[in-house]
Amino acid sequence: MGIGILAGLALSGTAAQAATSITATLSTQTFYVDGQQMWFEAYHIHGNNFVKLRDIGQAVDFGVTYDAATNSVYIDSTQSYQDEVQSVATVTEESVRAALARLREIYPTGTVYPTPYRSTSGGPYHRGTHCSGWATLCSDAAFGNLPWRRVDNPSWNQIRPGDLIRYDNSASGHVVVVTSKTDEYVKVTESGLNNHARWGGQYFKWWLEEQPGYALYTRYPE
Repeated sequence: MGIGILAGLALSGTAAQAATSITATLSTQTFYVDGQQMWFEAYHIHGNNFVKLRDIGQAVDFGVTYDAATNSVYIDSTQSYQDEVQSVATVTEESVRAALARLREIYPTGTVYPTPYRSTSGGPYHRGTHCSGWATLCSDAAFGNLPWRRVDNPSWNQIRPGDLIRYDNSASGHVVVVTSKTDEYVKVTESGLNNHARWGGQYFKWWLEEQPGYALYTRYPE
């Protein structure tokens, strides 16, 4: 894993300028962290796998920070991983959809995501498993550390891409992540007890609004 980190750093700074003619393809190799299979956005370049340093930091749990003033990357093995702080100005529905699209490439339907997911954003599922872990991972990828708000019995026009919708069921509750919305239904990504990501689920407006415990978690600014 250390070799992969060093290889990724090799593309920063002056090395990147000398690599303008490099051809990269998506890696087909399988990655494991402590025996658990992981899905990284990895690229095959000149016989090596290149993985984003932040993805490794999140999987292994070490700190990664970037100082824009000095164009420097810092790795801190004594600190836990934390997502980059997302500013309010940079969050739009377009940026949220783009973040979810990147996640879908890394964790397509049927793949296992890091679980339990440890979140530093202070949300309702800070150490989530199953559906709540996946929902929080998606939300953090789109919103960073922006604050959470809960809306009970939300109106349909309050729901936006990236929002979490939860409702009560026989297993105490389920939570899904909105990827798109029409006047009739929402498309979602979600997970079950097997901790596998699923994309493309559909929930009808009339059905959701009849469910007990129907609520919305959003991180868009008011």
